[in-house]
Amino acid sequence: MFQMREYFQFPSYDLNIVSGRTMAEIDRIAIETRGTPGLFLMENAGALTAQGILADNSHENLQRIVILCGKGNNGGDGFVIARHMVQNGYSPDVALLGKADQLTGDARTNYLRLHELGLPIRECHNSILLDAFFAKTQSASIWVDAMLGTGARGAPRGLIAEAIYRLNEQPKKHSTIAVDIASGVDADTGRVEGSAVISDIVYTMGLPKIGHLLLPGSDYCKNLVVLDIGFPRDLLSDCESFGKLLSAKNINEWFPQRPVSSHKGREGHLLVIAGSRGMTGAALMCAKAAIHTGAGLVTTVCPESLLPIYASSVWEMMTLPVHETADGAIDQRAFEEIFTDDARWSAVVIGPGLGRHPSSQELVRRIVKKIELPLLIDGDGLFAVSPDILQMRQAPWVVTPHPGEMARLFNTDSASIQADRFGYAKKLVDNDYGAALLKGPKTVIAHSRGKIMVNPTGSPAMASGGMGDVLSGIIGALLSKKIDSSKAAACGAYIHGLSAELIEQEHGFESVTATQVIENIQLAISILRKWT
Repeated sequence: MFQMREYFQFPSYDLNIVSGRTMAEIDRIAIETRGTPGLFLMENAGALTAQGILADNSHENLQRIVILCGKGNNGGDGFVIARHMVQNGYSPDVALLGKADQLTGDARTNYLRLHELGLPIRECHNSILLDAFFAKTQSASIWVDAMLGTGARGAPRGLIAEAIYRLNEQPKKHSTIAVDIASGVDADTGRVEGSAVISDIVYTMGLPKIGHLLLPGSDYCKNLVVLDIGFPRDLLSDCESFGKLLSAKNINEWFPQRPVSSHKGREGHLLVIAGSRGMTGAALMCAKAAIHTGAGLVTTVCPESLLPIYASSVWEMMTLPVHETADGAIDQRAFEEIFTDDARWSAVVIGPGLGRHPSSQELVRRIVKKIELPLLIDGDGLFAVSPDILQMRQAPWVVTPHPGEMARLFNTDSASIQADRFGYAKKLVDNDYGAALLKGPKTVIAHSRGKIMVNPTGSPAMASGGMGDVLSGIIGALLSKKIDSSKAAACGAYIHGLSAELIEQEHGFESVTATQVIENIQLAISILRKWT
Protein backbone atom coordinates (compact mmCIF):
# COMPACT_ATOMS: atom_id res chain seq x y z
CA MET A 1 0.00 0.00 0.00
CA PHE A 2 1.46 3.33 -1.05
CA GLN A 3 2.21 5.66 1.84
CA MET A 4 1.78 9.39 1.32
CA ARG A 5 5.25 10.87 0.99
CA GLU A 6 6.52 14.23 2.17
CA TYR A 7 6.00 16.14 -1.07
CA PHE A 8 2.25 15.49 -0.83
CA GLN A 9 2.32 17.33 2.49
CA PHE A 10 3.43 20.62 0.96
CA PRO A 11 1.25 23.66 1.73
CA SER A 12 -1.36 24.69 -0.82
CA TYR A 13 0.40 27.94 -1.78
CA ASP A 14 3.06 28.16 -4.49
CA LEU A 15 6.45 27.08 -3.18
CA ASN A 16 8.82 29.85 -4.21
CA ILE A 17 12.47 28.84 -3.85
CA VAL A 18 14.29 31.47 -1.79
CA SER A 19 17.65 32.19 -0.24
CA GLY A 20 18.15 32.03 3.50
CA ARG A 21 18.57 35.79 3.50
CA THR A 22 15.21 36.30 1.79
CA MET A 23 13.53 33.98 4.30
CA ALA A 24 15.12 35.93 7.14
CA GLU A 25 13.71 39.14 5.70
CA ILE A 26 10.24 37.57 5.44
CA ASP A 27 10.58 36.55 9.08
CA ARG A 28 11.66 40.07 10.11
CA ILE A 29 8.81 41.80 8.27
CA ALA A 30 6.25 39.34 9.63
CA ILE A 31 7.36 40.05 13.20
CA GLU A 32 8.24 43.75 13.05
CA THR A 33 5.62 45.17 10.69
CA ARG A 34 2.81 42.60 10.50
CA GLY A 35 2.50 41.87 14.19
CA THR A 36 3.18 38.14 13.91
CA PRO A 37 4.83 37.14 17.20
CA GLY A 38 8.14 35.36 16.89
CA LEU A 39 7.05 32.96 19.63
CA PHE A 40 3.99 32.05 17.54
CA LEU A 41 6.16 31.19 14.53
CA MET A 42 8.63 29.21 16.65
CA GLU A 43 5.83 27.33 18.38
CA ASN A 44 4.28 26.35 15.05
CA ALA A 45 7.66 25.34 13.62
CA GLY A 46 8.41 23.02 16.52
CA ALA A 47 4.87 21.70 16.95
CA LEU A 48 4.41 20.83 13.26
CA THR A 49 7.83 19.19 13.10
CA ALA A 50 6.96 17.17 16.18
CA GLN A 51 3.67 16.13 14.57
CA GLY A 52 5.58 14.83 11.56
CA ILE A 53 8.02 12.92 13.72
CA LEU A 54 5.21 11.38 15.78
CA ALA A 55 3.28 10.37 12.67
CA ASP A 56 6.24 8.82 10.83
CA ASN A 57 7.83 6.77 13.61
CA SER A 58 6.89 3.81 15.76
CA HIS A 59 6.26 4.02 19.49
CA GLU A 60 9.39 1.95 20.06
CA ASN A 61 11.60 4.32 18.08
CA LEU A 62 10.05 7.42 19.66
CA GLN A 63 11.20 6.13 23.02
CA ARG A 64 14.80 6.60 21.84
CA ILE A 65 14.84 10.11 20.37
CA VAL A 66 17.71 12.59 20.75
CA ILE A 67 17.48 16.33 20.03
CA LEU A 68 20.64 18.41 19.50
CA CYS A 69 19.96 22.13 20.03
CA GLY A 70 22.12 25.11 19.12
CA LYS A 71 22.02 28.47 20.89
CA GLY A 72 19.98 30.31 18.24
CA ASN A 73 16.40 30.13 17.00
CA ASN A 74 17.02 26.72 15.41
CA GLY A 75 17.76 25.45 18.90
CA GLY A 76 14.58 27.16 20.07
CA ASP A 77 12.64 25.08 17.53
CA GLY A 78 14.34 22.01 19.00
CA PHE A 79 13.17 22.90 22.51
CA VAL A 80 9.59 23.18 21.23
CA ILE A 81 9.90 19.77 19.55
CA ALA A 82 11.15 18.28 22.81
CA ARG A 83 8.28 19.84 24.79
CA HIS A 84 5.72 18.34 22.41
CA MET A 85 7.41 14.96 22.69
CA VAL A 86 7.10 15.16 26.49
CA GLN A 87 3.46 16.17 26.21
CA ASN A 88 2.89 13.05 24.10
CA GLY A 89 4.40 10.77 26.71
CA TYR A 90 8.01 10.53 25.56
CA SER A 91 11.27 11.55 27.25
CA PRO A 92 13.75 12.70 24.62
CA ASP A 93 17.42 13.15 25.38
CA VAL A 94 18.13 16.84 24.78
CA ALA A 95 21.52 18.48 24.49
CA LEU A 96 22.22 22.21 24.40
CA LEU A 97 25.53 22.84 22.64
CA GLY A 98 26.52 25.65 24.93
CA LYS A 99 25.38 27.12 28.22
CA ALA A 100 21.82 28.07 29.13
CA ASP A 101 22.87 31.58 30.17
CA GLN A 102 23.98 32.18 26.55
CA LEU A 103 20.40 31.80 25.25
CA THR A 104 18.36 34.89 24.41
CA GLY A 105 14.96 35.86 23.05
CA ASP A 106 12.44 33.25 21.94
CA ALA A 107 14.98 30.43 22.18
CA ARG A 108 15.50 31.19 25.89
CA THR A 109 11.74 31.38 26.47
CA ASN A 110 11.23 27.91 25.00
CA TYR A 111 14.21 26.54 26.91
CA LEU A 112 12.58 27.67 30.14
CA ARG A 113 9.19 26.24 29.11
CA LEU A 114 10.84 22.87 28.51
CA HIS A 115 12.80 23.11 31.76
CA GLU A 116 9.57 23.69 33.69
CA LEU A 117 8.34 20.25 32.58
CA GLY A 118 11.22 18.68 34.47
CA LEU A 119 12.99 17.18 31.44
CA PRO A 120 16.78 17.13 31.89
CA ILE A 121 18.62 19.27 29.32
CA ARG A 122 22.32 18.43 29.05
CA GLU A 123 24.49 21.53 28.68
CA CYS A 124 27.38 20.37 26.49
CA HIS A 125 29.72 23.34 26.55
CA ASN A 126 32.96 21.38 26.02
CA SER A 127 34.14 18.30 24.18
CA ILE A 128 34.21 16.07 27.27
CA LEU A 129 30.54 16.74 28.02
CA LEU A 130 29.62 16.28 24.37
CA ASP A 131 31.44 12.93 24.20
CA ALA A 132 29.65 11.78 27.35
CA PHE A 133 26.28 12.73 25.87
CA PHE A 134 26.93 10.78 22.66
CA ALA A 135 28.13 7.79 24.67
CA LYS A 136 24.88 7.83 26.65
CA THR A 137 22.67 8.09 23.52
CA GLN A 138 24.49 5.77 21.13
CA SER A 139 21.48 3.43 20.87
CA ALA A 140 19.12 6.21 19.72
CA SER A 141 16.65 5.48 16.92
CA ILE A 142 15.87 9.11 15.98
CA TRP A 143 18.23 12.07 15.96
CA VAL A 144 16.94 15.63 15.54
CA ASP A 145 19.39 18.25 14.25
CA ALA A 146 18.34 21.66 15.58
CA MET A 147 21.85 23.09 15.72
CA LEU A 148 22.26 25.57 12.86
CA GLY A 149 19.50 27.24 10.87
CA THR A 150 19.25 28.90 7.48
CA GLY A 151 21.14 31.96 8.67
CA ALA A 152 24.42 30.09 9.27
CA ARG A 153 27.32 30.80 6.92
CA GLY A 154 30.69 29.15 6.44
CA ALA A 155 32.06 25.95 7.90
CA PRO A 156 30.67 24.86 11.29
CA ARG A 157 33.16 25.40 14.11
CA GLY A 158 33.84 24.21 17.60
CA LEU A 159 31.28 22.03 19.35
CA ILE A 160 28.84 22.22 16.44
CA ALA A 161 31.44 20.77 14.07
CA GLU A 162 32.25 18.04 16.61
CA ALA A 163 28.56 17.19 17.02
CA ILE A 164 28.02 16.98 13.26
CA TYR A 165 30.97 14.62 12.93
CA ARG A 166 29.77 12.45 15.80
CA LEU A 167 26.21 12.34 14.47
CA ASN A 168 27.27 11.31 10.98
CA GLU A 169 29.51 8.61 12.46
CA GLN A 170 26.65 6.94 14.32
CA PRO A 171 25.82 3.42 13.05
CA LYS A 172 23.18 3.89 10.35
CA LYS A 173 20.35 2.19 12.22
CA HIS A 174 18.52 5.41 12.93
CA SER A 175 16.77 8.25 11.11
CA THR A 176 18.11 11.80 11.15
CA ILE A 177 15.72 14.73 11.00
CA ALA A 178 16.93 18.28 10.38
CA VAL A 179 15.04 21.40 11.40
CA ASP A 180 14.89 23.97 8.55
CA ILE A 181 18.13 22.82 6.91
CA ALA A 182 20.82 20.26 7.60
CA SER A 183 23.42 21.95 9.80
CA GLY A 184 26.47 22.83 7.72
CA VAL A 185 24.61 23.43 4.44
CA ASP A 186 24.53 27.04 3.20
CA ALA A 187 20.87 27.92 2.58
CA ASP A 188 21.80 30.52 -0.04
CA THR A 189 23.99 28.35 -2.24
CA GLY A 190 23.88 24.70 -1.21
CA ARG A 191 27.60 24.82 -0.46
CA VAL A 192 29.10 22.67 2.27
CA GLU A 193 32.37 24.26 3.32
CA GLY A 194 33.14 21.89 6.18
CA SER A 195 30.98 19.05 7.41
CA ALA A 196 27.18 18.86 7.31
CA VAL A 197 24.51 16.62 8.81
CA ILE A 198 23.37 13.84 6.47
CA SER A 199 19.61 13.99 6.98
CA ASP A 200 16.79 11.66 6.01
CA ILE A 201 14.12 14.36 6.30
CA VAL A 202 14.36 18.14 6.50
CA TYR A 203 11.36 20.03 7.88
CA THR A 204 11.72 23.59 6.60
CA MET A 205 9.63 26.64 7.42
CA GLY A 206 7.50 28.64 5.01
CA LEU A 207 9.35 28.08 1.73
CA PRO A 208 12.03 25.78 0.29
CA LYS A 209 15.55 27.18 0.25
CA ILE A 210 18.13 27.11 -2.53
CA GLY A 211 20.42 25.02 -0.32
CA HIS A 212 17.85 22.21 -0.22
CA LEU A 213 17.86 21.87 -4.00
CA LEU A 214 21.35 22.59 -5.33
CA LEU A 215 24.35 20.31 -5.03
CA PRO A 216 26.03 19.47 -2.79
CA GLY A 217 23.37 20.61 -0.30
CA SER A 218 20.69 18.47 -1.91
CA ASP A 219 22.74 15.37 -1.09
CA TYR A 220 22.20 16.16 2.61
CA CYS A 221 18.42 16.36 2.23
CA LYS A 222 16.88 13.06 1.13
CA ASN A 223 13.29 14.20 1.72
CA LEU A 224 11.96 17.73 2.15
CA VAL A 225 8.82 18.77 4.03
CA VAL A 226 7.73 22.41 3.78
CA LEU A 227 5.68 23.61 6.77
CA ASP A 228 3.12 26.43 6.78
CA ILE A 229 3.90 27.99 10.17
CA GLY A 230 1.80 31.13 9.75
CA PHE A 231 3.75 33.67 7.70
CA PRO A 232 1.44 36.14 5.91
CA ARG A 233 0.73 34.61 2.51
CA ASP A 234 1.56 37.74 0.51
CA LEU A 235 5.08 37.77 1.99
CA LEU A 236 5.57 34.23 0.70
CA SER A 237 4.12 34.90 -2.76
CA ASP A 238 5.63 38.34 -3.46
CA CYS A 239 9.19 37.66 -2.33
CA GLU A 240 12.35 37.52 -4.43
CA SER A 241 12.67 33.92 -5.58
CA PHE A 242 14.81 31.79 -7.87
CA GLY A 243 12.07 29.47 -9.02
CA LYS A 244 9.27 27.21 -7.82
CA LEU A 245 9.26 23.76 -6.27
CA LEU A 246 6.62 21.65 -8.00
CA SER A 247 3.74 20.18 -6.01
CA ALA A 248 1.04 17.63 -6.72
CA LYS A 249 -1.39 20.55 -6.89
CA ASN A 250 0.55 22.09 -9.80
CA ILE A 251 0.67 18.81 -11.71
CA ASN A 252 -3.05 18.17 -11.37
CA GLU A 253 -3.83 21.67 -12.64
CA TRP A 254 -1.64 21.24 -15.72
CA PHE A 255 -2.41 17.62 -16.57
CA PRO A 256 -6.10 17.70 -17.60
CA GLN A 257 -8.35 14.83 -16.67
CA ARG A 258 -9.74 12.84 -19.55
CA PRO A 259 -13.40 13.71 -20.36
CA VAL A 260 -15.92 10.88 -20.20
CA SER A 261 -16.74 11.47 -23.87
CA SER A 262 -13.13 11.30 -25.06
CA HIS A 263 -11.81 8.95 -27.76
CA LYS A 264 -8.36 8.05 -29.07
CA GLY A 265 -8.42 10.77 -31.69
CA ARG A 266 -8.80 13.46 -29.05
CA GLU A 267 -5.99 12.19 -26.82
CA GLY A 268 -3.13 12.95 -29.18
CA HIS A 269 -1.15 11.05 -31.81
CA LEU A 270 2.52 10.91 -30.87
CA LEU A 271 5.20 10.17 -33.44
CA VAL A 272 8.35 8.55 -32.03
CA ILE A 273 11.49 8.71 -34.20
CA ALA A 274 13.95 6.61 -32.26
CA GLY A 275 16.10 3.52 -32.21
CA SER A 276 18.67 1.96 -34.51
CA ARG A 277 20.42 -1.37 -34.88
CA GLY A 278 21.52 -2.41 -31.38
CA MET A 279 19.39 0.27 -29.68
CA THR A 280 15.82 -0.75 -30.42
CA GLY A 281 14.97 -0.84 -26.72
CA ALA A 282 15.17 2.95 -26.41
CA ALA A 283 12.45 3.41 -29.03
CA LEU A 284 10.22 0.71 -27.60
CA MET A 285 10.43 1.96 -24.02
CA CYS A 286 9.72 5.51 -25.17
CA ALA A 287 6.64 4.39 -27.11
CA LYS A 288 5.37 2.16 -24.32
CA ALA A 289 5.76 4.93 -21.74
CA ALA A 290 3.75 7.28 -23.96
CA ILE A 291 0.97 4.70 -24.21
CA HIS A 292 0.89 4.20 -20.44
CA THR A 293 0.73 7.99 -19.96
CA GLY A 294 -2.44 8.16 -22.03
CA ALA A 295 -1.48 9.11 -25.58
CA GLY A 296 -4.43 8.22 -27.81
CA LEU A 297 -2.21 6.88 -30.60
CA VAL A 298 1.50 6.22 -30.93
CA THR A 299 3.37 5.57 -34.17
CA THR A 300 7.06 4.65 -34.05
CA VAL A 301 9.34 5.21 -37.02
CA CYS A 302 11.92 2.44 -37.48
CA PRO A 303 14.67 1.37 -39.88
CA GLU A 304 12.91 -0.94 -42.34
CA SER A 305 15.11 -3.97 -41.57
CA LEU A 306 14.16 -3.73 -37.88
CA LEU A 307 10.40 -3.71 -38.44
CA PRO A 308 9.90 -7.27 -37.08
CA ILE A 309 11.47 -6.27 -33.74
CA TYR A 310 9.41 -3.08 -33.42
CA ALA A 311 6.12 -4.59 -34.58
CA SER A 312 6.26 -7.58 -32.25
CA SER A 313 7.34 -5.76 -29.09
CA VAL A 314 4.65 -3.18 -28.24
CA TRP A 315 1.28 -4.32 -29.53
CA GLU A 316 -0.54 -1.04 -28.87
CA MET A 317 1.71 1.07 -31.11
CA MET A 318 1.77 1.43 -34.88
CA THR A 319 5.00 1.33 -36.87
CA LEU A 320 6.33 3.21 -39.88
CA PRO A 321 9.35 1.51 -41.54
CA VAL A 322 11.58 3.94 -43.47
CA HIS A 323 14.87 4.16 -45.34
CA GLU A 324 17.92 3.29 -43.29
CA THR A 325 21.67 3.73 -43.47
CA ALA A 326 24.03 0.83 -44.11
CA ASP A 327 24.55 0.36 -40.37
CA GLY A 328 20.86 0.28 -39.50
CA ALA A 329 20.09 3.87 -38.52
CA ILE A 330 17.18 5.99 -39.75
CA ASP A 331 18.27 7.82 -42.91
CA GLN A 332 17.55 11.48 -43.61
CA ARG A 333 15.56 10.38 -46.69
CA ALA A 334 12.90 9.28 -44.20
CA PHE A 335 11.84 12.92 -43.82
CA GLU A 336 9.62 12.76 -46.91
CA GLU A 337 8.23 9.37 -45.87
CA ILE A 338 7.24 10.61 -42.44
CA PHE A 339 5.90 14.09 -43.08
CA THR A 340 3.48 13.53 -45.91
CA ASP A 341 0.53 15.80 -46.73
CA ASP A 342 -1.91 13.45 -44.98
CA ALA A 343 0.17 12.92 -41.83
CA ARG A 344 -1.83 13.57 -38.66
CA TRP A 345 0.80 13.60 -35.94
CA SER A 346 0.15 15.95 -33.01
CA ALA A 347 3.67 15.85 -31.48
CA VAL A 348 7.09 14.31 -32.16
CA VAL A 349 9.79 12.70 -29.99
CA ILE A 350 13.15 12.28 -31.68
CA GLY A 351 16.49 10.99 -30.48
CA PRO A 352 16.33 8.06 -28.03
CA GLY A 353 18.68 5.37 -29.37
CA LEU A 354 18.79 7.12 -32.76
CA GLY A 355 22.55 6.80 -33.12
CA ARG A 356 24.94 9.48 -34.37
CA HIS A 357 25.23 8.61 -38.04
CA PRO A 358 25.59 11.87 -40.04
CA SER A 359 22.42 11.09 -41.98
CA SER A 360 20.36 10.59 -38.81
CA GLN A 361 21.80 13.76 -37.35
CA GLU A 362 20.82 15.69 -40.48
CA LEU A 363 17.28 14.32 -40.15
CA VAL A 364 17.09 15.75 -36.64
CA ARG A 365 18.20 19.19 -37.84
CA ARG A 366 15.68 19.20 -40.70
CA ILE A 367 12.86 18.35 -38.31
CA VAL A 368 13.92 21.00 -35.79
CA LYS A 369 14.04 23.67 -38.51
CA LYS A 370 11.01 22.73 -40.61
CA ILE A 371 8.38 20.91 -38.53
CA GLU A 372 6.06 23.10 -36.48
CA LEU A 373 4.60 20.36 -34.30
CA PRO A 374 5.49 20.21 -30.58
CA LEU A 375 8.86 18.48 -30.48
CA LEU A 376 10.93 16.72 -27.81
CA ILE A 377 14.63 16.11 -28.47
CA ASP A 378 16.54 13.64 -26.31
CA GLY A 379 19.57 11.36 -26.34
CA ASP A 380 21.39 11.15 -29.65
CA GLY A 381 19.12 13.85 -31.05
CA LEU A 382 20.82 16.38 -28.79
CA PHE A 383 24.11 15.80 -30.62
CA ALA A 384 22.57 17.23 -33.78
CA VAL A 385 21.52 20.58 -32.33
CA SER A 386 23.04 23.65 -30.75
CA PRO A 387 21.56 26.42 -28.61
CA ASP A 388 21.46 28.66 -31.70
CA ILE A 389 19.40 26.16 -33.71
CA LEU A 390 16.97 25.76 -30.83
CA GLN A 391 16.52 29.50 -30.38
CA MET A 392 15.53 29.84 -34.05
CA ARG A 393 12.65 27.40 -33.67
CA GLN A 394 9.18 29.01 -33.79
CA ALA A 395 7.11 26.10 -32.44
CA PRO A 396 6.97 24.33 -29.04
CA TRP A 397 10.03 22.28 -28.10
CA VAL A 398 11.49 20.45 -25.12
CA VAL A 399 15.05 19.20 -24.67
CA THR A 400 15.95 16.74 -21.90
CA PRO A 401 19.75 16.63 -21.48
CA HIS A 402 21.64 15.06 -18.61
CA PRO A 403 24.57 17.15 -17.29
CA GLY A 404 27.04 15.64 -19.78
CA GLU A 405 24.78 16.43 -22.75
CA MET A 406 24.17 19.94 -21.43
CA ALA A 407 27.92 20.40 -21.09
CA ARG A 408 28.38 19.50 -24.77
CA LEU A 409 25.74 22.05 -25.79
CA PHE A 410 27.70 24.79 -24.02
CA ASN A 411 31.21 23.48 -24.70
CA THR A 412 32.02 23.08 -21.02
CA ASP A 413 32.23 20.21 -18.51
CA SER A 414 29.68 18.45 -16.33
CA ALA A 415 31.11 19.90 -13.13
CA SER A 416 30.42 23.42 -14.38
CA ILE A 417 26.86 22.47 -15.27
CA GLN A 418 26.24 20.91 -11.85
CA ALA A 419 27.64 23.98 -10.13
CA ASP A 420 25.06 26.21 -11.87
CA ARG A 421 22.12 23.98 -12.79
CA PHE A 422 19.58 26.80 -12.61
CA GLY A 423 21.69 29.15 -14.70
CA TYR A 424 22.52 26.77 -17.55
CA ALA A 425 18.97 25.45 -17.82
CA LYS A 426 17.68 29.02 -18.10
CA LYS A 427 20.40 29.98 -20.56
CA LEU A 428 19.27 27.29 -22.99
CA VAL A 429 15.74 28.64 -23.38
CA ASP A 430 16.14 32.20 -24.60
CA ASN A 431 13.14 31.52 -26.80
CA ASP A 432 9.40 31.86 -26.12
CA TYR A 433 8.59 28.36 -27.38
CA GLY A 434 11.04 26.15 -25.57
CA ALA A 435 11.63 24.32 -22.31
CA ALA A 436 14.82 22.72 -21.03
CA LEU A 437 14.71 19.82 -18.58
CA LEU A 438 18.09 19.23 -16.95
CA LYS A 439 18.07 15.70 -15.54
CA GLY A 440 19.44 14.61 -12.20
CA PRO A 441 18.32 14.60 -8.58
CA LYS A 442 15.99 17.60 -8.18
CA THR A 443 15.46 17.87 -11.94
CA VAL A 444 15.34 21.47 -13.19
CA ILE A 445 12.82 22.70 -15.78
CA ALA A 446 13.44 26.11 -17.34
CA HIS A 447 11.44 28.23 -19.76
CA SER A 448 11.65 31.84 -20.90
CA ARG A 449 8.24 32.96 -19.62
CA GLY A 450 8.95 32.66 -15.93
CA LYS A 451 11.18 31.27 -13.24
CA ILE A 452 12.64 27.81 -13.20
CA MET A 453 10.80 24.85 -11.69
CA VAL A 454 12.36 22.09 -9.60
CA ASN A 455 10.92 18.60 -9.37
CA PRO A 456 10.86 17.03 -5.87
CA THR A 457 10.11 13.45 -6.93
CA GLY A 458 12.65 10.78 -7.81
CA SER A 459 14.67 7.95 -6.38
CA PRO A 460 18.09 6.29 -6.58
CA ALA A 461 16.13 3.51 -8.28
CA MET A 462 16.34 5.63 -11.45
CA ALA A 463 20.10 5.08 -11.79
CA SER A 464 19.80 2.53 -14.58
CA GLY A 465 19.65 2.47 -18.37
CA GLY A 466 16.49 3.44 -20.22
CA MET A 467 15.06 5.86 -17.64
CA GLY A 468 15.58 8.82 -19.96
CA ASP A 469 13.75 7.02 -22.78
CA VAL A 470 10.79 6.49 -20.46
CA LEU A 471 10.79 10.18 -19.50
CA SER A 472 10.79 11.18 -23.17
CA GLY A 473 7.75 9.01 -23.80
CA ILE A 474 5.85 10.47 -20.85
CA ILE A 475 6.53 14.06 -21.89
CA GLY A 476 5.86 13.24 -25.55
CA ALA A 477 2.41 11.92 -24.64
CA LEU A 478 1.65 15.16 -22.80
CA LEU A 479 2.89 17.28 -25.71
CA SER A 480 0.60 15.32 -28.03
CA LYS A 481 -2.30 16.47 -25.83
CA LYS A 482 -1.29 20.08 -26.59
CA ILE A 483 -0.07 20.81 -23.06
CA ASP A 484 2.33 23.77 -22.92
CA SER A 485 5.93 22.66 -23.38
CA SER A 486 7.19 23.72 -19.93
CA LYS A 487 4.17 22.29 -18.14
CA ALA A 488 4.44 19.03 -20.10
CA ALA A 489 8.10 18.77 -19.05
CA ALA A 490 7.22 19.51 -15.42
CA CYS A 491 4.37 17.00 -15.33
CA GLY A 492 6.52 14.39 -17.04
CA ALA A 493 9.37 14.75 -14.57
CA TYR A 494 7.02 14.60 -11.59
CA ILE A 495 5.13 11.50 -12.79
CA HIS A 496 8.37 9.77 -13.83
CA GLY A 497 9.92 10.32 -10.40
CA LEU A 498 6.79 9.28 -8.55
CA SER A 499 6.57 6.08 -10.58
CA ALA A 500 10.09 5.18 -9.46
CA GLU A 501 9.29 5.98 -5.84
CA LEU A 502 6.41 3.55 -5.92
CA ILE A 503 8.88 0.80 -6.77
CA GLU A 504 11.30 1.92 -4.06
CA GLN A 505 8.59 1.79 -1.41
CA GLU A 506 7.60 -1.72 -2.42
CA HIS A 507 10.94 -3.30 -3.33
CA GLY A 508 13.78 -0.92 -2.45
CA PHE A 509 15.90 0.96 -4.96
CA GLU A 510 18.40 -1.69 -6.00
CA SER A 511 18.16 -3.46 -9.36
CA VAL A 512 15.19 -1.51 -10.70
CA THR A 513 14.54 -1.40 -14.46
CA ALA A 514 13.07 1.27 -16.68
CA THR A 515 10.28 -1.07 -17.78
CA GLN A 516 9.23 -1.43 -14.13
CA VAL A 517 8.84 2.35 -14.00
CA ILE A 518 6.63 2.21 -17.10
CA GLU A 519 4.34 -0.29 -15.37
CA ASN A 520 3.86 2.17 -12.49
CA ILE A 521 2.96 5.26 -14.52
CA GLN A 522 -0.78 4.61 -14.38
CA LEU A 523 -0.65 4.06 -10.61
CA ALA A 524 1.35 7.27 -10.14
CA ILE A 525 -1.25 9.27 -12.04
CA SER A 526 -4.04 7.64 -10.06
CA ILE A 527 -2.37 8.47 -6.75
CA LEU A 528 -1.85 12.07 -7.85
CA ARG A 529 -5.55 12.39 -8.52
CA LYS A 530 -6.47 10.95 -5.14
CA TRP A 531 -4.19 13.03 -2.97
CA THR A 532 -5.09 16.48 -4.33
